[in-house]
Amino acid sequence: MKDILLITPPFTQLNTPYPATAYLKGFLNTKGVASYQMDLGIEVLLKLFSKEGLQNIFKAAAPNLAILSENCQRIYALKESFRS
Repeated sequence: MKDILLITPPFTQLNTPYPATAYLKGFLNTKGVASYQMDLGIEVLLKLFSKEGLQNIFKAAAPNLAILSENCQRIYALKESFRS
């Protein structure tokens, strides 16, 4: 039997990691089946909130500052503290 990759799609459950694929991996391990698990929700968040990801967000927001909410403008003003 080939190895199995279990993938949790991004944004399945936003407030906590979705456990289904981890449970399936654990079950497959008890049966001697080689399996791997990935949570793309976590991968997206790690990429989005990385230094490069935040730089891209602030760069995209810059031309639209006039139409952003007051809170978004406050966050943009504090962008250096988010990058460090």
